[in-house]
Amino acid sequence: MKRMRAVSVAGAIVGFLSASSGLSAQGGQRVARPAQPASTPAPGVAAKLAPARGMLRTLAGTWRFEMRFAGNFDGPADVSGTRVFKPLFDSLRLEWTEALDHSSLQGQGVVGFDEKNGRFFSSGVYSGGSTPEFLIGTLDDGEPLVTFTPLPFAPDAGRVPGTAFSLNLIDADHFTAAALDRAWRAVFTRQQPQ
Repeated sequence: MKRMRAVSVAGAIVGFLSASSGLSAQGGQRVARPAQPASTPAPGVAAKLAPARGMLRTLAGTWRFEMRFAGNFDGPADVSGTRVFKPLFDSLRLEWTEALDHSSLQGQGVVGFDEKNGRFFSSGVYSGGSTPEFLIGTLDDGEPLVTFTPLPFAPDAGRVPGTAFSLNLIDADHFTAAALDRAWRAVFTRQQPQ
């Protein structure tokens, strides 16, 4: 019964399409459409692909971080923990998880590079927060630095202090993340496998 119904539905769709548009070989109207490659990157994107892929490859692994909030210049870290980046599907996306040392709060998300528009993207959700973060990132042309800003449709986009930030890859074992409004800064150090 199900097979008969599926064949009937498929037959009805084919019949409708044939009757309404006609085949060009049977005298039906021919519609000219310009050919569009499946995934043509925007101009200049190809030059950013290799550096973006290299940054993401470097970020993969386990990192210890120490975060200090505004005003804490030389005291102990206000927050510390571990963040793990793992490849997700391909070399242009990483999933991450985060655990704080002295708190049950956790976070997870995705960071990657969109090879069609030449921009990074980031999303994150935290056990202590009510809304996720959605950010878009611009790769600096001169150094391994990505500046992330909230997407305009995100809840409270641009109104939450410390949301926009920069990620600066210092070397294979260190990177920093710092809020553009200087609300916080964090230093990440790669943890070697034991």
